[in-house]
Amino acid sequence: MNVSLRVMRYFAAAAHHKSLTQAAQALNISQSAVSLAVDSLEQETGLTLLNRTRSKGITLTTKGREILIRVQAILDQVEKLETDIHGIRQNISGELHVGCFNAISPIVLVPILKRLQTAHAAIHTNVVEGNVRHIFDSIHRGEVDVGISYDEADISAGLKTRTLAVVPPHLVLPEGHPLAAKARISLADLVDQPMILLDLPSSRQYYTSLFESAGFEPNFVYKSGNYEMIRSMVGAGLGLALLQSKPPTDLTHSGTRVVCRPLAETLRKSRLVVAYMESSINRRTVRAFVDACEDYFTTRQSMDLIVS
Repeated sequence: MNVSLRVMRYFAAAAHHKSLTQAAQALNISQSAVSLAVDSLEQETGLTLLNRTRSKGITLTTKGREILIRVQAILDQVEKLETDIHGIRQNISGELHVGCFNAISPIVLVPILKRLQTAHAAIHTNVVEGNVRHIFDSIHRGEVDVGISYDEADISAGLKTRTLAVVPPHLVLPEGHPLAAKARISLADLVDQPMILLDLPSSRQYYTSLFESAGFEPNFVYKSGNYEMIRSMVGAGLGLALLQSKPPTDLTHSGTRVVCRPLAETLRKSRLVVAYMESSINRRTVRAFVDACEDYFTTRQSMDLIVS
């Protein structure tokens, strides 16, 4: 016999309400759907379960009462299972090792960890920061369970990734810079400008390739592997910089302000991903973290990280 839970629920509702119409209203479905479900159950069991009369509505037959007892027992077990599963999800505990590209960890990882802690306070999270290659290599070696970084196909091979956002580069300028008056800035406007490079593996190649595509070599006057150091140097007027994810404040660590402007050209964007080994996603702690990542990147706060 092949009877779905939906059919059982509709039959039980009809029996309890003693009316197909009232059962349909309680379930927020059509009366015909309830009627078809009862007909389906009668066909599967080969029994007449309901007496239908215009004046009295519906009543259970003797066999119908026996079937209702068994159906209700099944529905009660299903409800208990759903409650138990919900409880398990809400009480996930254990160690979780998370890696994150250090240039974006304060911007991206912190709000995700906050969501994770709120939902699953018993998960103890250890954070490892590093450059893009280091994060992916750490996942491959099993040193971290899950990581967030910009994807690089050559080093993320063998990992499962889920795209959280597609992030274009943008220009960071000091407050009051003449170019800041423009809504969008072309790379051609940067030919004679002093530039500051985020000097990390993969990041270095990515940003220099953007200038190569524009046909000129930038004038890098400073290089730094520290994201906030670059923003502070820009705020001090030492140069301009191309970066990606934007923090929620324009205030730098040195107390100056910067502004961010999108680029006029259609340039290669980076995929921000959460990555893990295929076997790891079966762990409840990893699944909870991935869910927190995906949930966060549906919020308005996450959209404000992208300058476009």
